[in-house]
Amino acid sequence: MKKILLIFVVGILVLGSIGASAIKDSTQKNENYDLVVIAPAGFYLPVKKLVDHKNNHNLPTVFKSTQSIYREFDGRDKAESIKYFIKEAIEKWDVNYVLLMGGRSSFYQKWHVPVRYVLLDDDTQRYTTFYSDHYYSDIYKEGGEFEDWDSNGDDIFAEWGEDQMDMEPDVCVGRLPCRNMFEARVIVNKIIDYENNAYGQEWFNRLVLIGGDTFIQSPGYEGEETCDYAASFMDDFEKIRLYTSTGNLTGHEDVTEAINNGCGFLFTRGKGGQDRLRTNLPEGEEIIVMHNKYVKDYQNKDMYPVCILGECIHAKIDVALLNFLKLSKGEPNIFEQDCIYECIAWKLVNKKDGGAIGVLTNTNICYGTSGDINGNGIPDDAESLGGKLAVDVLRLHGEEEIGTLGDIHCQTVKEYVSGFPVSSNKYHCKSVLEWILIGDPSLKIGGYA
Repeated sequence: MKKILLIFVVGILVLGSIGASAIKDSTQKNENYDLVVIAPAGFYLPVKKLVDHKNNHNLPTVFKSTQSIYREFDGRDKAESIKYFIKEAIEKWDVNYVLLMGGRSSFYQKWHVPVRYVLLDDDTQRYTTFYSDHYYSDIYKEGGEFEDWDSNGDDIFAEWGEDQMDMEPDVCVGRLPCRNMFEARVIVNKIIDYENNAYGQEWFNRLVLIGGDTFIQSPGYEGEETCDYAASFMDDFEKIRLYTSTGNLTGHEDVTEAINNGCGFLFTRGKGGQDRLRTNLPEGEEIIVMHNKYVKDYQNKDMYPVCILGECIHAKIDVALLNFLKLSKGEPNIFEQDCIYECIAWKLVNKKDGGAIGVLTNTNICYGTSGDINGNGIPDDAESLGGKLAVDVLRLHGEEEIGTLGDIHCQTVKEYVSGFPVSSNKYHCKSVLEWILIGDPSLKIGGYA
């Protein structure tokens, strides 16, 4: 037993040294990389498989372990050390994509790859702090200095009303919040199968749209209207409309059937939750149309959609069963809904032989509107806040033909930052901070030809 333990410890040390040497060797050779994968050394084997796959598709990729980053880069904490490494990777390797491969440990409160919590009270009487992976993509201030999101130097990050931030993304970032080696293997195999086999498949050209009456106190079916507008950019796709107003959406079984038939994209606009998606029937009854407990029924092997879940809090990867200990102590920003094993965004992506290949959604409470106040024929819900960010995913792919998942996510943020007062309006600011990609930012949408 002691011998086995010794071999295990030595193996971890060796894996850590692999990540540590990568940047030194590549810097000396003046190499360039498109993608860097940041993960704990313990995930080395599945990461290596992903790196080899990317390199085989002419996407130069390198792995860097978190252990080596913490040794080589001095930050006030682990998250800032990683951000300093990303800065160097951009400057020395010309990196375009950063994959954060790691979430919370399965059994402990520690993070394999840490998140950055920010402080913004939006008056919803819920969360005043939440995490934002946009921290890792906003590397530079306008003048080129390092952007630490703490302009007043009080170690509170992105503090609304106190800190001034650039907000413009400088690199495409996505996260696969793997909690263990099993999840890392599952998602790597899904990415490889998808990129190798999805191209030219009939199922990819289907777009599933899920909507209903989001705001029952307002006239109309806001979710459906936003879905229709988003679908208008996808001319080459067959539209599968699951709407409550038409009777095509009466429960979760309708969604399961559509997913199991295969689709390239799945777009939703309703009401969210850590583990569920809800909407309302015409008579006002609320129904749950997606839920963690239904994901087991998604048997869409090799037909994985990109999901755009335009609701609140689907990507709250800091949920954990042990959160009930914090809840029992009355800690702020912890609610009963946070005491679950996983959020629905990650549940979909880490589902073996089913679910999604990537999810674009929100880490916290987002916003929507109803009506068409300016009378331009476009739903107000699709023109600002979370609705716009979601709609722009389909616009950028269908109209502007952007074919890489991280490029689309990054561009949605760039356009929002340039078009809305994110520095002076906390709702616009939060809309950007909470908008996240759960997936591989270098993913070739629809696979390689």
